[in-house]
Parts: sequence; structure tokens; C-alpha cells
Amino acid sequence: MAVLLLYLYVEYPNASESNLRYRHWVAWILVCEIVDVIASRMTDYGHMIPPMVNIVASTVYFLVSAFCFLSLAKYLHSLVKGRLSDIYMRFLDRLIILYVIFMIINIFTGWMFTYDAAGTYVHGPLYFMIFILQIIVNTMSIILLFSNRKKLEKRQLAAIWLFMLIIIAGFVLQVVLFPKTLLVFYMFSIAAMTVLFVIETPDYIKLAEALKEVEKQRQRADVANQAKSNFLANMSHEIRTPMNAIIGLDEMILRETKDQRVRKFALDIRSAGNTLLSIINDILDLSRIESGRMDLVPVEYDFASVLNDIVNMTMKKAQEKGLNYELSVDRNIPSVLFGDEIRIRQVILNITNNAIKYTEKGSVKISVSFDKEEKTLICSVSDTGMGIKTEDMDKLFSSFQRLDETKNRNIEGTGLGLNITRQLTEMMGGGIVVESTYGEGSTFTARMLQEVVDDTPIGDYEKHLAETQAGNEEFRPQLVAPDARILIVDDNEMNLEVITELMNETRMKIKTALSGQECIDLLERAAYDVVLLDQMMPGMSGTQTLHVIKERHLADDTPIVVLTADAIVGARDSYVREGFTDYLSKPVLYPELEALLYKYIPPEKILDPKEAEASRESPSEEQADAVRPVVLVISDSSERLNEAKGLITGRYKGVFVKDEEHAKRYMEKHEVAFVVRDAGTPGG
Repeated sequence: MAVLLLYLYVEYPNASESNLRYRHWVAWILVCEIVDVIASRMTDYGHMIPPMVNIVASTVYFLVSAFCFLSLAKYLHSLVKGRLSDIYMRFLDRLIILYVIFMIINIFTGWMFTYDAAGTYVHGPLYFMIFILQIIVNTMSIILLFSNRKKLEKRQLAAIWLFMLIIIAGFVLQVVLFPKTLLVFYMFSIAAMTVLFVIETPDYIKLAEALKEVEKQRQRADVANQAKSNFLANMSHEIRTPMNAIIGLDEMILRETKDQRVRKFALDIRSAGNTLLSIINDILDLSRIESGRMDLVPVEYDFASVLNDIVNMTMKKAQEKGLNYELSVDRNIPSVLFGDEIRIRQVILNITNNAIKYTEKGSVKISVSFDKEEKTLICSVSDTGMGIKTEDMDKLFSSFQRLDETKNRNIEGTGLGLNITRQLTEMMGGGIVVESTYGEGSTFTARMLQEVVDDTPIGDYEKHLAETQAGNEEFRPQLVAPDARILIVDDNEMNLEVITELMNETRMKIKTALSGQECIDLLERAAYDVVLLDQMMPGMSGTQTLHVIKERHLADDTPIVVLTADAIVGARDSYVREGFTDYLSKPVLYPELEALLYKYIPPEKILDPKEAEASRESPSEEQADAVRPVVLVISDSSERLNEAKGLITGRYKGVFVKDEEHAKRYMEKHEVAFVVRDAGTPGG
């Protein structure tokens, strides 16, 4: 047994759980054999040894024997773990405590055994209690092995039954036939050797090899996963940066053009751009979910606003395909809910767009309701499309799976939308179910748990929607704040042009900077209501610029929002931890930009809708100045400058300076239509 233990520890230093339990059992067998020999020899020479010493020695023997049997039980438990096995081990842990207590009491009472004055071993009236634990262990182990026989291989079962029979045989032979012969633990040794060569050694070698291979595969997987994350980060940034210009400039064309042919081209660009952006977002969302880092961000939100967005983004698609777009909204839905507004919108959009995509004629019907008892938002989308075959139902929510590939090869998409939708609904405590008849249509029903903030019913949403759509479709910004001051920092001049033009109708005072240092210089000279700060800039990154601003206390009360194409897992949280107030990803979509500015611009600087409309119809002098051509007049004579002011009428905005240096500074930052120089002025 000693050689066996040494062999195991030297040959197999990294043991499995069952192998460790096996070693513990072998160690207890070795101790039992030593104690068995000592106690037996002391009994043989009892007349030469004080009775109390013999009683203690035999007590130690029986306790060691009990722990050896307990160790055997733990070894078997490691092979057949389960509910029954757990109960069995908890029972044995309590039984061993009682056994130890009884054995200690026996030293003073002799209830189980004792030695008389002549040193002779004498059985007590409760002698059978000595072997009660061993009997229970063997009986329960046999029951346990039999009930879990399907978990074990045939060779494992054969070896275990063999060593159980060997132990029982040794026990019976020693107790019943040969009480003076040391058989039990020698039989244990034979049983242990049987287990070693039949079970532990072959399995353990295989296990050790398998563990090494698993570790290699894990390392490879980690490297591959990191490579995927790096690729997604680069892909996100590299694609989103030009997308910012494409979508932003296209939005400006749609606002400005009156030519219907150009407008159609611009709408096609918008549609293609949004499709590309949707594909990028799906891939990034899947990456977040697979890595376990997709987090819900619950907020209070107006459910009618979410519905408006969904209708605006899906109704035209359905109408362009000639589909009947039906909307049924339960007027008792609470007006304000608490949940992840972005993910709610994403789920409903996904199943609605999916219905429109796969329906060529007929209708798409969206039904929305709220179960107040279960606090569950329910959205059901039915279509009269091609439907789903019964055999395809199982792969409907799989990643990158598209059904009827031959039939649907012209339909855009990655096959990720429904997979992401299912996982999002489950994250929100709900789920999604599908009912479909192939060739007739499908119904997708999504359920999502949402808390109620304001129980006021949403009312007749369909009527409100019809009134809104009957209004003028001309672009009108919701946010108008002529007194607000905004600083935008980006090293890309096209990006600055795009975002500045997007905000033009808000009539805010916008200042731009092309670098982190220029941003710092501007903040040293003036205060702003919001700073939009690009992250990826040469020289000084957005994060480095932010740290300098914080260290110098240049904008302690000013929200600083990171403007970045970085939209991978955890990007937002990372930037907020760095100290940014909020996060805005590229490409910048005007609704998101407007919502963010609404959030951070002081409310007193924002005009209400009536004031905004009135100011648009009757522009202030300052606003009028902003659109009039600029005439720059240079003269060192105050009298000449005053004369020029009188000559310039309301058609132009006059700027009057006394020398070329001031003129040069002005022209560096402003566009000038005409320059008028006094002939008597130096340089004129």
C-alpha cells in the first residue's frame, strides 16, 4: 500500500477528484493495517499490558476502521454523484460523529467491548454496535451502485462489485470463522489493487491526456476569441466612420432638395445605409450575447414614443411593397413604463421588419397589449407571407440560418435577427413563440416584463397617429435652442461638417475644433453647455483631452460626451468609467443626437414648440445676420468706418476692422462675401 501511494503521487501529480478519493482510501487502508497489527499483538500479550491501554488501542483500531469505510463511501460517491448520493454522504457525516461518541463512551462503560483484569478481550452487550457503521456503509454503497449502474462503464461496475465481495468475504471470515486471523484489511488491500488496475489507472491516464488537450483547446479558443473581438472592434470603427458621412450628408440632401428625382436617390441611399448599419449592429449584438456581456439598461420611457419610432421605420416599407399595414394598440397600455427602451424597440422592429421582408402580398398586422397582472408587454406580429415549414421550426432561431435559402436568396439579411430577438426577450423575463402555416403566413408573439411607472392609459393611439401623419411632412426639428452653446471636436473636417449641418435647424451657437489642444484652448476662453468630443484623434485622443480638462477644471459643470465609432461590447461603460458624461456612437443619427442634447442642454435655453415656430416665422436680428452675406470693411479711420456702416443696407451684414491683422483673424474663422479696403489704409 505504501509503494502504491508513492507511485500514485509521483506518477500522477495532478489528480482527478475520483483519483484523489482513491488515494485517501488507500492511505486509510495502510493506516488500518498498521493499527490492526499493533492492536492484535497487544491483545495477544494482554496479560502484560494494563487493560486501559489495550482498550484505547482497540478503540483507535475500530475508529480507524470506521474512517476507512467512510473514505470508501466518499470514493464511490465521486464516481456516481447525484441527489441520492448527496443524501447518503450527509447521512454518513452525521453517523460517523455518533460512532465516535459511542466509542469514547465505551472506554468508560465497556458496553461494546472491554478487557478484564487478566488482560483478556471481552465482548460487551452492545458488541454489534462496533460494526454498525461498516455494515451501513456496505449496504448503502451496494444500493447506491445498483441505482446508478447506468452511469458506470461495465468494467467499472465489475471491478466495484468484485472489491465489495472481497471486503464482505474478508469481514465474514474474520468475524465469524477466524477471529484471531487478520483478514479484513488485507482483503481491503486486494480490493484496492483491483480498483487501481481495472478502474483508476486506465481512466486516469486517459483523463490526464484529455485534460491536457482540453487546456490546449481552451488556449486556442481564447486566442481565437480575442482575435474575433479585435476584428469586430476594427470593423466597427472602420465602417462606422465613413458611414457617419454617408448617412449624415444624405440626411442633409433630403432636407434641402426639392428635386423629386434627387430625393428618390437620397431615399435609396438612406435605405441601403440603414440596412448596412443594421447588419453591423446585429453582428455586434450577437458578439455581446455570446460573450455574456449584453446588459439591459432600464429607464423610464414613454411607450407612445417607442411606437412612433416603430411605425415611422416600418410603415413606409410595407406600403412600398403594396402591403396593407394594420396597427392595433390596446388603449389601456400604461403610458410610462420602466425597462430597456432600446431593446424593446429592437425586438418589435425585428419581428415587424421580418414580417414585411418575407411577405410579398396581403397584409402585416401589429397588435400591442399589456398584461397588468403579469406586468408583461405583449407584441404580436402577423403576416400573410410564405410561412414556415414544420421541419424548419427548430432552426428558426439559430444564428446565421436562413430558411428556404433558394427561394429567399434575394432577401437581405444575415439570419441573426430572430436569434438576437429570442435572447433579448428571454433576458427581459419573457420569450417569443411562433405559429405558422406554410404558404399562408406566420404570427410571432413576443412577451417582455416591464414595470409600470405611470398607469395612465395610452388612449386611442391609432387616432393620434392618423392626425400626426396628416400634418406637414417637411422636416421640423423638435429641439430649438438659439441661446445654447455647443463645442464639437473632431479631427475629420467632413464629420464636423455633417454634424454641424445636422444641427443647423436647432439654431444653436456651434463652435468646432480639429484637435484636443484646440478644444482645451477654446474651453479656457469660454463656457459651453455641451461638449461633443471625438475619441480617435492624432496627437491627443479624446480620453487624454478629457483628463487634461478634468485636471485643469476647465469644464467641471459641462457634460462632455464622447463621439466615437467604437461600438463594441462594453464600449459605453468603458468611456463612462474614464469620466465622460455620456456616449454617442457614429454614424450619428439625428434622433439620437437630438435626444442627447435635450438631455443635457439647460431646459430654460430650449424653446417650446410654439416659440420655436414663431421664431422661425419671424427671425431675430441675430438669426437674420447668420444668413446674410458678410462684407468686411478695413479702414484705420473711424469716420470712414461710420460712413461704411451707413452705406451697407439690410441685405448685408457688415463687419468693420481697423487693420489687416484683425481682418486676417476674422477671415480665418468666418466666410466673407466681399472685402472693402480703404485706399488710405496701410496695405490698402
